[in-house]
Amino acid sequence: MKNSVKFCLTALTLLSFSCKEKPKEKEENIIELGKLNKETILDQVPTAECYLFVQGKDSIKLSIEKSEDVVTGSLAYKFYEKDKSFGTINGKLNGDILKADYTFQAEGTTSTREVIFMKDGDKFIPGYGETIDKDGKFVFKDNTKLDFNTTQALVKVDCE
Repeated sequence: MKNSVKFCLTALTLLSFSCKEKPKEKEENIIELGKLNKETILDQVPTAECYLFVQGKDSIKLSIEKSEDVVTGSLAYKFYEKDKSFGTINGKLNGDILKADYTFQAEGTTSTREVIFMKDGDKFIPGYGETIDKDGKFVFKDNTKLDFNTTQALVKVDCE
């Protein structure tokens, strides 16, 4: 009899622990999300922006998505009587400087080079300078000596 009482008490103890209500994770997550303000939530959603430079038969088109300081998107150069290129960018926006790797197609070849743009209001201005080949990628020799060509400023436009 003592053994069956011990068994019943042990079983009841175990059952009472297993029946304990677990925290409701979903409700806690909803509460936590409710504490976030609108700006915080919007900062975490990538925003799409498009920029365009057109002069005569030359054009540069930049389409980006920003999520905090990370920038991804596409970039295309089309200059009259020169090779056109198009591809993707992946980089970071640090203050008003966008520094990214541009992986592109030109003349049937895939290449990667560093691109740097300076943000000025609702424009992005491309930086030009001496480049070197570093492990198969062209990078600027000295980022502090770039010429930001304001005559080729890309102006913000509606994304199509």
